[in-house]
Amino acid sequence: MIKSMKAIICVLIALAICSVPTLTVSASQATSYTYTLDEDGYWTRTQDAYLPDKTITNLELAAPDDLYIDQDNMLYIADSQNRRVVKYSIDTGTVVGILENESLKNPRGVFVTKKGDIYVADPSAKMVFQFDKDFNLLQSIGRPTTPSFADTPFEPLRVAVDNGGNIYLVGEGVYNGIIQLSNSGDFLGYFTVNKTKLTFVQAIQNAIFTRAQLENLVARVPTTFSNLFIDGKGIVYSTTMGTHTDALKKHNTAGGNMLKAENYQSDTMTDVYVDKNGIIYTSIHDGYIEVFSSTGELIFEFGSKVFDLDVSGLYSKLPTIAVDNNGNIWTADGDKGYLQSFKPTDYALMVYDAMGLYEQGLYEEALEQWNEVLKLNQMSVLAHNGVGKAYLHAGFYEEAMEHFEVAGNREYYSEAFWEVRNIWLQANLSRIAGVIALLWFCSFLIKKLDKKRLIRKSKRRLIKKLYSVPILRDVLYAFRIPKHPIDQYYNMRVGRSGSVIGASILYLLFFIIFMAYQTSKGFIYQFKDVEDMDINAIVIGFIAIGALFIICNYLVASIKDGDGSLQQVFMIPAYGLLPLMGSMLIVIIMSYYLTLNESFMLTLVLTIGVVWSIIIIFLGLQTVHDYTTKETIVSLIITAVFIIIVTIIALIIIIMWEQLWQFIKSIGTEATRNVFR
Repeated sequence: MIKSMKAIICVLIALAICSVPTLTVSASQATSYTYTLDEDGYWTRTQDAYLPDKTITNLELAAPDDLYIDQDNMLYIADSQNRRVVKYSIDTGTVVGILENESLKNPRGVFVTKKGDIYVADPSAKMVFQFDKDFNLLQSIGRPTTPSFADTPFEPLRVAVDNGGNIYLVGEGVYNGIIQLSNSGDFLGYFTVNKTKLTFVQAIQNAIFTRAQLENLVARVPTTFSNLFIDGKGIVYSTTMGTHTDALKKHNTAGGNMLKAENYQSDTMTDVYVDKNGIIYTSIHDGYIEVFSSTGELIFEFGSKVFDLDVSGLYSKLPTIAVDNNGNIWTADGDKGYLQSFKPTDYALMVYDAMGLYEQGLYEEALEQWNEVLKLNQMSVLAHNGVGKAYLHAGFYEEAMEHFEVAGNREYYSEAFWEVRNIWLQANLSRIAGVIALLWFCSFLIKKLDKKRLIRKSKRRLIKKLYSVPILRDVLYAFRIPKHPIDQYYNMRVGRSGSVIGASILYLLFFIIFMAYQTSKGFIYQFKDVEDMDINAIVIGFIAIGALFIICNYLVASIKDGDGSLQQVFMIPAYGLLPLMGSMLIVIIMSYYLTLNESFMLTLVLTIGVVWSIIIIFLGLQTVHDYTTKETIVSLIITAVFIIIVTIIALIIIIMWEQLWQFIKSIGTEATRNVFR
């Protein structure tokens, strides 16, 4: 009986275990997340692009500083502290040879030509060494003797060689740019130079200091390059640390940058490498790896700032990067001295294939591939951009606009919209001309038939009827001010026209138009989505600035013997904002029909409205306060100073109140804790 009971219990337990649903757990080799940029330029996670592959720790490297992979998939490592260059076979996983020479003191840069010649940059030896493929020293290139090189230091950190044998060097402490030498070591000049960027203080100094004073200041020099690379087509790439603008450059033959400056770029790039498909890979000092398209658009970023963990794919310092013939990324940890490779995932390969097909002009095939990417990531900005570009080249402009809008790509959206607008205009041009001609004919006919001016009299009666309503009269009075501001503001001064209620309605109308201008422009010109805006801050700022101006100007007028009352100071801006309101409305409407290339029209309209309103308000203050032009300018300057002072005091009070509240809260918490202990 006991045995049978045990058997029954075991069966029940087995059935219970079998009835529990199984959980499928998926794991990834990735030791860090992969990020890209969304349509608003913010970081967002995406599928893993690369996974850690090989970690090589047995090469006994000491401060490896540069990597290069030749056409035979041989990896050359500038092993700086060991005073050597290691040649490592990626395919076999073995060291093929070690380049050692008594002249090498601190090899920091390495480059290999198609012929197999090895160039090594050594800042301690102040030399660039050229070896053949068998490690025989061919020549040692030292400091150029030409007078044009002057007192420029010659401590080469990085080296690259173009297809013509010309040598390009990044030198330590060289602000003049990338040094260009002939194959024999003759100085050819500086290939390119970083622009000197002035700070705000330096710009002010330039404006007010004399030449003698400027000469006594610390010399202003451009930032130095951190690395360079020359691809198989002979295109020169460079990186610069300490700047987000032009940190990564793709140079034309004249040294100019072919990449867009507004593309995202890290300010701590240490190295750059370009594969056979034109994909650009950069290493970041903090341990990140960034991948860009051939046009400089960020594709992926992965890595981490974790320095104290011995985990594959995480670095204490990341000085260099290279890509082998199989598309795998190779890096070296500058402190711990090991090599780390990364293998692209299917997702990354799919993205690269789609980009490659597009570059080859195979738009239909690229479209199919991008749609496959979208199946994996519906919100991929890269994929939507790719689909949009494929549709654009195929002539499906409306479909292209939809994808460019999802991707937040206003430049290409503008191109597609121009085509759509052009097609619509061509199809409807005759109708538009017909409507214009019909309206002109009707106007001409009415003028001929209405000899007794009945229509004009009816219009005047309607206007008179509207003006008979006090509130409407006060609001519509704003339309008279732009034509004759001095006369109309004088009427306001003596109490003949305008009212506080009318001004309040105008302020409310301006607020509505201002909020529409901030939130409701066409996609091309609406650079920030409503959900990303701090509406509370906009509303509070609008009210605070207006209230501060009115109160401070009234106080200044009281001190400076101005005649205007507080009510009149409240009314002056309201009745002067009509041109600005009109220009904002025009801009909102036009933003739905203009392309980016026509943005100057919106700028012109808005500028006219702003300037016109400023002039009207200025004349209103001058008239109502009975000031001269000079007195009005002085009063406005003092008003601005008052506004700044009040703002600073308000911020101090808010900060102190927050600290006081936190102090009271902490005391209350401590007291409650002691009472109920």
